[in-house]
Amino acid sequence: MTLAGRPHGTTSAFTFLAIRGASNAFRRKLAQLKNPRYALALIFGALYMWSVLGRRDRAVGAPPGPLATHVELLAAIGLGLLVLWLWAFSRDRRALAFSPAEVAFLFTAPVPRRTLIQYKLIRAQAVILLNTLLWSVLLSPARFGAHAWMRGISVWLLLSTLHLHRLGASFVRTSVVEHRGAGLRHRLVSVAALAIIAGTLITMAVTSLPAVLAARGGGLGATLDALAIAFSGRLPSIVFAPLYVAVRPIAQHAPSEWVRTLIPAVMLLLVHYVWVVRSDAAFEEAAAEASVTRARQIDAIRRGARVPDRSAGALPPPLFALQPRGRPATAIFWKNLISVGRRRRYVRLCVVWALAVAALAFVSLHPVGAIAQTAGTLLATWAALSLVAGPQWVRNDLRTDLLRLELLRSYPVRGTDIVAAETAASTAVLTAVQLALVTLAYAAFLGDHGAAISPAVRTFGLLAALAVLPAVNFLGLLAQNGAALLFPAWIRIGSGRGGGVEAIGQNMLTLVAYALVLVVGLLVPVFLGGVAFWLTRMVAGTWGLVPAVGVLIGAIAAECAVLLRWLGRVFERIDIAESGIVAV
Repeated sequence: MTLAGRPHGTTSAFTFLAIRGASNAFRRKLAQLKNPRYALALIFGALYMWSVLGRRDRAVGAPPGPLATHVELLAAIGLGLLVLWLWAFSRDRRALAFSPAEVAFLFTAPVPRRTLIQYKLIRAQAVILLNTLLWSVLLSPARFGAHAWMRGISVWLLLSTLHLHRLGASFVRTSVVEHRGAGLRHRLVSVAALAIIAGTLITMAVTSLPAVLAARGGGLGATLDALAIAFSGRLPSIVFAPLYVAVRPIAQHAPSEWVRTLIPAVMLLLVHYVWVVRSDAAFEEAAAEASVTRARQIDAIRRGARVPDRSAGALPPPLFALQPRGRPATAIFWKNLISVGRRRRYVRLCVVWALAVAALAFVSLHPVGAIAQTAGTLLATWAALSLVAGPQWVRNDLRTDLLRLELLRSYPVRGTDIVAAETAASTAVLTAVQLALVTLAYAAFLGDHGAAISPAVRTFGLLAALAVLPAVNFLGLLAQNGAALLFPAWIRIGSGRGGGVEAIGQNMLTLVAYALVLVVGLLVPVFLGGVAFWLTRMVAGTWGLVPAVGVLIGAIAAECAVLLRWLGRVFERIDIAESGIVAV
């Protein structure tokens, strides 16, 4: 192999490729700073990170806090649950996917598969190092190590080990799924270790839960002490030893203790590395599947569709069948819904949601209902935050489809109908997520009859959310789609996700701007709804909230109609050549 007229070995060729790739990515980031959007986002993100860092506890070398002794235990439990989730549900293919050019040149080259694995591991270090920097800043020095460099090395070890474990688990899953019994026999050690960890967790949950719940009256410290006693048994100590080894360096303050715990963590990393690089056959199967899937997804995106993450087989049925006749805009709504998921995925999510509702309701009616109420508070908080942050997560609308503006403009459909269908699709998804969170929170508080909010008020709030959330979300997402039409250079267009400090700044700017726009848009509807309640409460009492909600929804609908008509005209007049729409 020759590069720039100079002979290079395989290792130097991959080193050259990795270095040039990182250098080109850095140059692209610098070139983007010419765009005011990126420059402002970078400044805003840097200020945000500085403000977060400025509020950190600067007491370097301070003694551990009252809960510092439990950090290791909680981190090990969290890591164990994450590992079980990865093995049971995760299909980590993106880390294995090669680009079509890499497949064409590297897979056909006389390069060992082990070298390809090492190349992918090196490429993954860019993301791992960025996350290491962020977590090193966010972790409290008082409880997670006295020096930043100690925290950084500890976090890097943990993230690198977890990344290798994800790849190894993916190899095992691929081998078992593809080869059934033969693959299971070949991976018997890995599957048996997973079964032992899962069985130990279930056994401990059954035998230790009464003692942990009994200690809850003594406060958080007593509860964590009881949990530590449950995990101090001989079998849990042996089974969870690798988890403790991985997280133990993060909570050390003294350099001598940190070095002592660092050596086993490095050995655990090396064991995972050997495990992954020796999985040549499984890597070839998994990487080939991931690369084919990636190529199909790229081709589908260019054609205006999205292919699910599967390498072969018939596509599952959509959420509902598209009829040959009807309003043309319905096809756009249908297309954007199946871009999120098909019927099988929606059915699975509905089953999980129903089971979660039943479980929370059961626990809420049980004497230990405080656990369900804590979960309900978190769920209600997430539902409230999703009103502002949700539109940044759900983007199956014009913010993705504007990359195919020429195709959209060629449809014999009015601009108003296109904007309405695009906005309705993201509204349906976001509203479904919010209603799922609200109903889960309602079930969690079902047995709490002594709360400040009575059951009757909670029931009315649930019914009001069913009616109001679709209207509020449609208004907010209409503003988001309008911003993409009016200011495409300032809005992230496409389905890709940015990274780095400028992405944080962009998200914060969008969040603040959207919150202000949503508040302004809801001022008149909320005022009219309040007037309606004030006029009717003399006669109907609290039942006056019903017509007030109706007036609120009607006012939002009127605003949406006016905004839709205007954005439809904007869509029809937009100049494709001068729109400034670029993928990000």
